[in-house]
Amino acid sequence: MELKPVKITVSNGSSSGMYILLSDDEIRYTKNGDTQPPNRSYKIQIGVEAIFNNKRCTGKRLFTIPKGTSINKAVGSLLGKREDMKLLLKANGTLKTEKKIIKVINTKDRRFKSVYEAWISGKAINKRPATVKNYQGCYSSTLCKFDNKIIDNITEDDIQNLVNDSINKGKKPKTINIIKVTLKQILDLNDIRINWKKIILPKIEPQEKFNGSDDEARLIANTLLNYKHPVARGVFAFLLSGRRIGEVMLLKHEDINYGTNEFTLRAENTKTNTTVKFTLTPLLINAIKMQKTTNGRIFDLKPITIHYHFKKAMLSIGKTDMVMHDLRSMVAVIALRNGADIYSVSKMLSHKKLATTEAHYLSNSVERAKEAQNIVTDCFNNYIDTEVLPDEFTALKAIYPTATDNKIQLIIDMMKDNKLLS
Repeated sequence: MELKPVKITVSNGSSSGMYILLSDDEIRYTKNGDTQPPNRSYKIQIGVEAIFNNKRCTGKRLFTIPKGTSINKAVGSLLGKREDMKLLLKANGTLKTEKKIIKVINTKDRRFKSVYEAWISGKAINKRPATVKNYQGCYSSTLCKFDNKIIDNITEDDIQNLVNDSINKGKKPKTINIIKVTLKQILDLNDIRINWKKIILPKIEPQEKFNGSDDEARLIANTLLNYKHPVARGVFAFLLSGRRIGEVMLLKHEDINYGTNEFTLRAENTKTNTTVKFTLTPLLINAIKMQKTTNGRIFDLKPITIHYHFKKAMLSIGKTDMVMHDLRSMVAVIALRNGADIYSVSKMLSHKKLATTEAHYLSNSVERAKEAQNIVTDCFNNYIDTEVLPDEFTALKAIYPTATDNKIQLIIDMMKDNKLLS
């Protein structure tokens, strides 16, 4: 049976670029003019086009539809696929995807290059692309110097020399510390023991939290929420809810649930590798509705373009020292400063551990502990017998520093009995 592509027709007009593969005697239409699918499983071909490097590019893919699926349901299920195809074509000029080749491990080859390639191939299977990219960057800039070295011969001095070389080249402490993060995994996996206490790494200074006033935060937020570019403005709205830029740029229309007023961040797109849901506020709903996209990714801009618009917005109010990630710090600090509890802020930032939020935003933990202690003391004072003044106890403790608290209390009671104390 020879099949040929037949343009799909549906009443809502959403089938642009879609063709159903049918034989001549299977071409039928409903009374409404919609394409009638055959009484079997069938295939739909989607064709898309886009401009890549100032050239028109085209591509197509086939999708198998189960028997009994109506044409409207089939078309609806493929709308997101069509948008993804357009984005891929626009970004790469082709729909072909590069196949991941998992390197065959040769346990007898102990050269660092071979060991690294086997290790990074495994990481590509179960780690986020951004994480793998960090490992690859560390290797290409630093660890590749070990390529021809047998891993059993790598010493603490060799590693320290790599670190020192990176310091001399002016690399940031956080970048240099990735050397240990990456190298330790490779060596541990291959039973190479290194005394990491001997390796001296530059100290990573804690990330500065937002220390501006509430009025300054309002000015920043107002500038971003009224920015002229609608796509950038929509992204800024989500960033001001505590989201990371990577999460926002990967957000799709399918992740939005208007029925429950929630949006979902998929595990593969979050830093913590967990799926999380957040409330869809009126501000965020408006940010979505101002976009031209209706399927696939909501915000049709590259991250580098969003960075450009952010810098432009900040320059307009004289802010030259802020990066987009600082907005997370700003919303957290403002929330805590205005009465939000640390647990709620931790959930807003989607931190996996409460300790992470505490470490970043409760640097004055001693003062907070003292404040809490004072509140408890004030609360309990109504129920504590305070016949003996603290000054008497303190004075006697100074005279008899080695005496126990019980003995000091006994002296006070004896003095009271002899009316030496009023």
